[in-house]
Parts: sequence; C-alpha cells; structure tokens
Amino acid sequence: WDHVHLQDNYSLGSFTFQATLHKTGRIVFAYKELPIEISQISSVNHPVKVGLSDAFVVVHKIQQIPNVRRRTIYEYHRVELTKTRITNSSAVEIMPLPTCLQFTSCSACISSQINFNCSWCHRLNRFDFFCYTFPYCMLFVHLLFENKTQ
Repeated sequence: WDHVHLQDNYSLGSFTFQATLHKTGRIVFAYKELPIEISQISSVNHPVKVGLSDAFVVVHKIQQIPNVRRRTIYEYHRVELTKTRITNSSAVEIMPLPTCLQFTSCSACISSQINFNCSWCHRLNRFDFFCYTFPYCMLFVHLLFENKTQ
C-alpha cells in the first residue's frame, strides 16, 4: 500500500507499508512510512488493528429497508501485534508453527513434538482428522527489525 490516507483524517499524512505472503506460510509485514504512531490513531470511526485474523463475512438483508444489507464479520482467530512496536522502517515476520500437515509417514506423525494430539490413519495413509482441524491455530510472531534510531 503506497501513500494510503486515513479516511477520517486525510491531512494527517500517508502510510506506506506492504504484506508479503510466502508459499511456506510465512507472512512479512514491512512498514516504510507512518506519519503517526499506530496507538495514537483514533478508533472512534473505525477499529484500529495491526496483525491478521481468520474471519468470514455474512451479508444479511434487512427486510424492513429494501436494498439495504448489513455485513457481519465473524472472527474466530486473531494475531494482534503490539501497536507501539510498529514504527517507520520496521518489519514483522509471522511464521506458522509445525503442524500435522507436514508429516508423510506414521512414525513421523506419532513421534512429533508439536503440541497436537497427532495420530496416523493407516487406512487413509495420512494424519488423523482431529489433528487436521487445528492446523494453523498456533503462530510464531517476532519482530524482524525495527528502526533503532528512536
């Protein structure tokens, strides 16, 4: 995002940042220019969040008012970053922790030490479904680099 302005405070200045999604599941947020500290952005007109979340949207028709729809966002997992750590020239890396999806044999699955209740299904020749239902609920987040001049 290059020179993005806040909708309710255009005169504040522009934000420049990017998100990079890697095939491995690694996500990098890089913040180039921030005209204000994230924690100082008003949340009166819109929520201020830094991070990522799993969510889905349901659009509801309002029967009393034709052609009007209400969108509801259902969020079921969130990774929030500390707003004060996000500064000019900073980056954050989010790495998925190992999950059962990586195992290709029974012995590797059942001997894993990844804090899941893994079990191997010999009939399907893959991990058990219970383990699959929670593949990305654990993430490792760390600050890649930050501006040391502040």
